Amino acid sequence: MRRRISKLRYQIFRSQARTLTHELLCRQPELLSGDVELDQVRIEPITHEAVSASLEWLTSGCLFPWEDIVDWKDSDPKGFDLAIWFGSELCGLCYASPRKSRLCIKVILLQGNPSRSHPLRGEIAGLALTSIDFYARMLGCQEIEIQDPIEGAKSVYEALGFTWTAKGRLVIQVDP
Repeated sequence: MRRRISKLRYQIFRSQARTLTHELLCRQPELLSGDVELDQVRIEPITHEAVSASLEWLTSGCLFPWEDIVDWKDSDPKGFDLAIWFGSELCGLCYASPRKSRLCIKVILLQGNPSRSHPLRGEIAGLALTSIDFYARMLGCQEIEIQDPIEGAKSVYEALGFTWTAKGRLVIQVDP
């Protein structure tokens, strides 16, 4: 019974983190560049619909294993999944997990829609990390780490405030 309560608690935390991110955007629309219709932005869990939509990204030649997320979610009760939509267009996906850590949540996968014309271009990492930050605080984590960042994304993370540790980890501190 205790395990079931814990799973429910994490499910509630995930939902709250997504909701808080959307509420923050509605209160501070200047967080997004340009004139984005905020009522079109949806921040949801990764579903089969999102995985199917991500298959359209194959033309870019780089697609992370999003179809595996469904299994990961079943075996990782603390895992955090995120699909960012603009209307019916999937703009980004993210999966993070503290795994067995109480101090650090790791961004395992983060990918934006490779289309140069999607309305949230350049905003996916910031939106995902805002949600992860909310979730990390609920879990009591002290830092967010980017696990194995791809070369082209390192500068994006650094611009968002991530720094390299002496051990070669790309991290940002979570404010309590």
